[in-house]
Amino acid sequence: MKGEFEGIPPSGGVPSKPIALDQGSNDAQPTGTALVFARDYYPGVSFRVAANLPILVTVTILNQPPDDVQLISQPDDYNGYVINYAYRGTPIFAFLFTRRYLPTGSRYRLGQNATYFSSNLNLIEAPLTEL
Repeated sequence: MKGEFEGIPPSGGVPSKPIALDQGSNDAQPTGTALVFARDYYPGVSFRVAANLPILVTVTILNQPPDDVQLISQPDDYNGYVINYAYRGTPIFAFLFTRRYLPTGSRYRLGQNATYFSSNLNLIEAPLTEL
């Protein structure tokens, strides 16, 4: 069990290296991409979709740039979700946004090949794989 969670910073943030936890099949192909805040990006760690966010909440979150410059031209094109990472018996809840529909209760993981979608919003875009 030791070393299983290496790379996950204790206070959140971007992990320093890939995490080998609940990887599922290595043959799984990404089924799209998703946006997460950088502090909530844990590549390779599985998560469960806990709830859908109302569209008004999703648009409000994606429409709140710190410098009042709108970065996402159609924030209502995105579906917002509350996701739940679980490791060491501690749930970590986070927001995830994607143009895909993700059923509540389904399990996914974010890939390692992420890029900054918006540095102003601190959003990362990463491949999304269904488990």
